[in-house]
Amino acid sequence: MSAQNTKSSNLKNAVQGNEKLTSLSLDCEELNLFSESIDKFMILESLYLKDCNLKQIPKEVLRLSKLKLLNVEGNKLTSLPLEFNKMNQLTVLNVRGNDFNEIPNVLSELLNLREIDLAKNPNLDILQASKVLTQIKKLDFLYLSKNNLKELPEEFSKCNVLQELHLNNNPELDLDQVFSVIAQIKSLRILVLSNNEIAEIPRNISKLNQIEGLVLDANPKIQLSNLIAAVDSLRSLKVLLLRNNNFQFMPQNLKGFTKLKVLELSKNNFSENEKERIKEQLPDTKVIF
Repeated sequence: MSAQNTKSSNLKNAVQGNEKLTSLSLDCEELNLFSESIDKFMILESLYLKDCNLKQIPKEVLRLSKLKLLNVEGNKLTSLPLEFNKMNQLTVLNVRGNDFNEIPNVLSELLNLREIDLAKNPNLDILQASKVLTQIKKLDFLYLSKNNLKELPEEFSKCNVLQELHLNNNPELDLDQVFSVIAQIKSLRILVLSNNEIAEIPRNISKLNQIEGLVLDANPKIQLSNLIAAVDSLRSLKVLLLRNNNFQFMPQNLKGFTKLKVLELSKNNFSENEKERIKEQLPDTKVIF
């Protein structure tokens, strides 16, 4: 059978040689069989080992030289082995929901690594992590959600090819300080600040002239008149997401939104009349309810 791009529903079938898999999602009880039969999986490109209480990555995984995506979300990992540098085809690494205090330096040796999910590692030393992240040459997509962040170190500004940054669910984040740091990342295009208990947008958001997409979902206390002025100051902003904010009305004057290509307002509480009024004020914007 030719290589497949779907996840296996029958590991035993794959072990017996009836399937040549490129993507595999393992149940925890299948891990031993997988490790014993690793030679059957040498063309794997995507591997999911989620929620298995792993304290270390099985050494057999390090033999999968074609692996491009590794998802070990929801385990108890605190480090990665030095041999992890063998994963030189890896482009996506998900270690969300583990116990990392520091980011292993070995990640800086992965020349194709582009996306890292570090969310829900609440004890993460962001200063140490930033020093490693800046050494990952192709890193353009980063999750730092739910990490109890208050600031971003100045070192973080050296992530100079980063395009998308998720900082949601960090309610103590000092946005004024963060904006000063990420304004220096000229490659940054998308910023996610959902569920951060934001009430007021700092004026220095105007420094983020490179931003094209801004996500502010689930910030129901946000001051809309302040937000509209902030959006108006972002000359490159094209897409704004304001979902799930319990909004019933928008300010009368929506001029600050007129440059937007897309305004996403779903999961709010607008009346049909208010929806029509908003659309009328923004004839050149795709407004989604």
